[in-house]
Amino acid sequence: MIIILLSILVGIILTLILLPLGYMAPEWILLINIYWAIALPTNNKLFLAFFSGYFVDILYGQVLGLTSLTFVIFIYIILRLYNSLRYMTVTQQMVVISFLILIKQHFFIWSNYVLGIDSQYFDLVISSLLSGLLWPPIYFILRYIRRKFQIS
Repeated sequence: MIIILLSILVGIILTLILLPLGYMAPEWILLINIYWAIALPTNNKLFLAFFSGYFVDILYGQVLGLTSLTFVIFIYIILRLYNSLRYMTVTQQMVVISFLILIKQHFFIWSNYVLGIDSQYFDLVISSLLSGLLWPPIYFILRYIRRKFQIS
């Protein structure tokens, strides 16, 4: 569990480094949560998604709980699709994850619209595409770490 928390911490650091990009930055923390949900599918990944989403809310100064809710729903969908995603190639996973992140971004835009907050559509679409393109390196790096430290 410590390795998982350290990988989330690295995701937080990467998010802080790319904070000047705003909403155009990739979803590092979500991608790391997705990997651990696919690699080790247990229900405690929902708690991890909730707390990491809550931290993202604090980090970006958003409405508290909004990103937590989307992360939990997203990881729940990943856990439900676990059997399908596990046997897909990384490229197929990249396409599916990009599509799901795009849906998540649209939910985020809609909720911001309801709250009266202006969000830039183009930046959020770029973020989902960048996140999809970053899935293969994140997948292989975290798989190497999981195998090296024999996390199961």
